Amino acid sequence: MRTNWIRRIGTTAMAALLVVSMAGCPATTIVVINDEVLDAAIRAALGHPLGFLTRADLLTLHSLDVRELDIRNLSGLEYCTNLTFLDLSGNPISDITPLSTLINLQSLNLDGTDVYDIAALAGLPNLDSVSLCGSLITDIQALVTNSVNGGLGPGDFVNLTCGSLGDQAETFDIPFLEGEGVNVVCCDDSES
Repeated sequence: MRTNWIRRIGTTAMAALLVVSMAGCPATTIVVINDEVLDAAIRAALGHPLGFLTRADLLTLHSLDVRELDIRNLSGLEYCTNLTFLDLSGNPISDITPLSTLINLQSLNLDGTDVYDIAALAGLPNLDSVSLCGSLITDIQALVTNSVNGGLGPGDFVNLTCGSLGDQAETFDIPFLEGEGVNVVCCDDSES
């Protein structure tokens, strides 16, 4: 009994010491992924099933396919800044704000999600393929901003449920993107 108590105190003290010693180093900062399913998927992709995840660990992640896993919260994903491919399709996520820091992201799939605001995509300079079929978006101005800022351009792809978009998108935004050489594909709700 006493041995277990001493072991617990020692483990707690070591964990506290580890956190204090890493406090000043951003690469070794511990990252918490709030969604348990996303945490497990990231750990599986990294081959890191146990222990703390650090920013340095997350920087080694380049591709993440987490389709239809019932992920609801993307907190922590903002530290995966070297991701180039991300498939979140079929998850009941609505807030994609953490994606705004993924400056290396090239391909993103948000088909069949509860996403309604894509403002986080406006500043992603390397985005060349985005699929939003069956999402809840009605405004694609962020994609126009992305294109104006040097992101989406000739030969890139955008898949949209065009029937759910507002008049602004149909009249101005889609023609603008097409004028920039972006291949805009309209999908219907049955494709998502």
